[in-house]
Amino acid sequence: MLGLSRRYLLKTIALGAVLPAQAFGQSARPRIVVAVPTQPDYVDPVMLNNTPALRMLSNAFDGLLRIDFNDNMAVKPAIAESWRRLDSTTVEFTLRPGVKFHDGSTVTAGDIVFSLGQERRFGPTGAGNTIALQYQQTIASVQPTGSSTVLVTTKIPDPAIDKKLAAWSAQIVSEAAFRKAGSWENWFKGPVGTGPYRVISNQKDISLVLKSHDEYWGGLPPFASIEFRIVPEVASRVNGLLAGEYDLISDLLPDQFESIDTSRFDVVGGAIANLRVLAIDTTAPWLSDRRIRQALSFAIDRDLIITQLWRGRIDVPHGAQYPMFGDVYDSSFPTPGYDPEKARGLLREAGYNGDPIVYRLLNNWYPNQVLTAQILVQMWKAVGLNVALHPMENFSQVYAKPSHAIWDESFLPSWPDPTSMVWRQHGPGGSQHALKIWDSPQYQSVGAAFAKSSDNAERKELARRALEIFAEEVPFIILHNNGAFYAKRRKLAWAPYSALVMDFGPFNPAHQVTR
Repeated sequence: MLGLSRRYLLKTIALGAVLPAQAFGQSARPRIVVAVPTQPDYVDPVMLNNTPALRMLSNAFDGLLRIDFNDNMAVKPAIAESWRRLDSTTVEFTLRPGVKFHDGSTVTAGDIVFSLGQERRFGPTGAGNTIALQYQQTIASVQPTGSSTVLVTTKIPDPAIDKKLAAWSAQIVSEAAFRKAGSWENWFKGPVGTGPYRVISNQKDISLVLKSHDEYWGGLPPFASIEFRIVPEVASRVNGLLAGEYDLISDLLPDQFESIDTSRFDVVGGAIANLRVLAIDTTAPWLSDRRIRQALSFAIDRDLIITQLWRGRIDVPHGAQYPMFGDVYDSSFPTPGYDPEKARGLLREAGYNGDPIVYRLLNNWYPNQVLTAQILVQMWKAVGLNVALHPMENFSQVYAKPSHAIWDESFLPSWPDPTSMVWRQHGPGGSQHALKIWDSPQYQSVGAAFAKSSDNAERKELARRALEIFAEEVPFIILHNNGAFYAKRRKLAWAPYSALVMDFGPFNPAHQVTR
């Protein structure tokens, strides 16, 4: 839904229609309850980039720049009103005047330096256990060059640095509030950012509550408060919505669509830019043979999974890439193929003898995860692969060494560039790279060259070569794009993006009555 024009407003008034309540100021703004299955363990963007963190905390923090999920992930001004590249390693940002933190203080150049500095990048233990270190590893220094200007210098040419600074983990926080907290533990209880809502509480397995930041630079937030209620079971979320306990529920599965009363509620959502994959420990017995990995992929009928579990509402991408990557996106690259006979032939060629291959499985961390795994096991059995499901309680168990297994992961394009996906995970400093499950000097060379290149033709060629390496070596198996479906009260003005983020701020077009 686009922002309403002046002509539309005049026509609406002439017809005597009623505009949404949030158009008329603070006193009329609703308080809403959103039922979700999980919550972030930490309320700070530098700590984690999983689904609950991105879904909820994006409403509480802003960066120098922002990614517009409604405009193909275009990078736009936020705390910085403008920026300019001075050379291949330096970018200067000019701050928007008068941006307020949640505690009423004004953002300064010093806050930018602190927020993007080593203390936060290296985290509570000082060991670098943060997402920020992974995302911002090319930053060499951040320096104020005036009262409202900041210079970011990178160690190597980084043509995507502005996109990275618009992405998750680069959000700006108050240095004074951080120092006053006295410890990371205290800071997590009440972090101070600049987003449209501020964190009030984060009670484990109960709720995360946000309250409107009325001095938000982007305009008055449309809701007085948002309570994210933790409701793990999808049936309980549906029942609570129907009973009026919740205004909106997330992670609705297609087999629950019929249970929603469409006279009072809307089902919204679809495929999102979040690539579901199976990670593979390529050092493991049998899995070290790429023919086995190729057979695992060729045995999968992705269309059947999408039809049976997702009602055809999601799709399979053309490799590990998205159109948001712009000129380097290659629409001619094929989607993963389904060829059970080829899978059988590869197994015979590899001399596979039926030894079990371990699949470490969490209980529906991802939507439809368990059902998908059960279907995959049957598809693999049909071609002669013996894959055994091993239930896990958490990712620590999944990642425990030696893994010698396959497991579920997702690749999120955190900024609109290929460096945000596989390179972020499997390149130096990436979480999958740290697990030492795939060692490809060829990919490391291609990825490093791409990451520092600013030549469009070269970048396109390197991006294509990376896709070919993934298809040849199969270090991970592409399943499909993830799906995100919601059900909401029909009168609730909110619309989802094709992304994990749930935006309740004034930039969501569903809230832009007068913008």
